[in-house]
Amino acid sequence: MTFGANDFARAARDDADNARVEAANAKLETKAQRLLDLTKRRDTYFRQSIMADRTMAVMLSLFLAELKAVPLTEATLALINLLEDDEGRGVVESLIHAGLVVVTGANPDRRTVGLTPLGSARMRSFISDYPDT
Repeated sequence: MTFGANDFARAARDDADNARVEAANAKLETKAQRLLDLTKRRDTYFRQSIMADRTMAVMLSLFLAELKAVPLTEATLALINLLEDDEGRGVVESLIHAGLVVVTGANPDRRTVGLTPLGSARMRSFISDYPDT
């Protein structure tokens, strides 16, 4: 078989490949949600900043939002993680400086927060390595 100049070849994708990717993402989502729930449960007992792990809770929230394709604003991110606005901004700023998070949009009230490719890859690796039980 020969191809003309305007023809292109496309790699065949198996439905089984798609199912494996979806199953892997579902497993990651379940583990990430469990970690976030455990972090929030701990925070109800130890609300002091010495015991709080706000940065990981924010990263888990952003990872779950990425898996579900749900955009998060800075205000929403702070609200779901029970952070004061200034505290939430401080966490986001530290994650931006670490290259793990990016804020997009010009309007401050509508800017969305998301993981960078590096942040997403690190969360995927961390959650994949975390024990199931």
